[in-house]
Amino acid sequence: MLNKILITSIGGGLATELVNQIKKTTKFKKIYITGVDMTEKTPSKFFVDKFYKVPPPDKKDYVLKMIKIIKKDKINLIIPGSDLEAINLCKNRSLFENKKCFLASVDFKTLSNFTNKEKTYLSLKKNNLPCAEFYTVKNQSDLLRVIKKFSKKEFVIKPSVSIGGRDISVFRNDISTQYFFNQKKEIHYPNKIKNLSKIKKKYEGLYPLVISERLFPPTYDIDMLSYKGKTINVVARKRLNPQVPNDGHEVVKKKKIQNIGKKIIKSYNLSWLYDCDCMTDKKGKIKIIEINPRMSGSLATSIIAGYPVIDNLLRLINKYKLDFKEPKKNILVMPFKTLHKVK
Repeated sequence: MLNKILITSIGGGLATELVNQIKKTTKFKKIYITGVDMTEKTPSKFFVDKFYKVPPPDKKDYVLKMIKIIKKDKINLIIPGSDLEAINLCKNRSLFENKKCFLASVDFKTLSNFTNKEKTYLSLKKNNLPCAEFYTVKNQSDLLRVIKKFSKKEFVIKPSVSIGGRDISVFRNDISTQYFFNQKKEIHYPNKIKNLSKIKKKYEGLYPLVISERLFPPTYDIDMLSYKGKTINVVARKRLNPQVPNDGHEVVKKKKIQNIGKKIIKSYNLSWLYDCDCMTDKKGKIKIIEINPRMSGSLATSIIAGYPVIDNLLRLINKYKLDFKEPKKNILVMPFKTLHKVK
């Protein structure tokens, strides 16, 4: 049987490597990969079997375009690569999903909770999952009140709903000037706020916000593949650069972190592929930052390290026996630039 996979947001930094690893490592020899992205300026289009440019996922014609591609290419597995695409595809799954076409996402309600940090944190607390101390901020008055509560602590402000780590402010005791991360989407400030007007202006129109205690490196990514609340693969990866996941990982055998992934899967009765980000508090306890409603952009790292994540995803839809083999030791995976001659 020819497995025809559609991967969205194929323009990600490690998407080309993901495509290569799927074709190289899966036990299924007949693989056809369709890639879609909002821009044609992506090297990945030269590595997939078919590439399409699609509208932004929040536009009305996005779903219609995707339905045409899915039917035209006879896709039988859809793997979302971004939050908005996962949400919009899940919301409209009845228009294209059938016995031969699977969307690697659970129900819309669960996914939409994952994209809202306020709902995620409340849900984590309810399910006794480890998360930072946090407060919800509905307006400017709330903002000033909660900031005063954290006046002697380091803390983080972020919109409840945001994309790609945008509009994050971190207030620290160990710096005396501003620092920028993630293409200036994340700003670190000295924790001596003399003038709140800039902060108030920055978050106009972005309420509700979540203000939480500051967490610290190391930063961990957890890749999770599951079905009906049962764990198939849980992979813990420690970032070499806490702010930039594509700068390399050490894939680690840490039961404490893997158990967090397993508990997330069970608590939310998850099926298919997801990603979770974690950091540590001042006491060194692991805390969940967010649960992403789709695969990690650096999933290729786990596959290179020897975890058959995509292979097991294909085994699921083909009703084959799952492969639970995994490395017995930590694996360091480093990125490097290479060249490819386009025909």
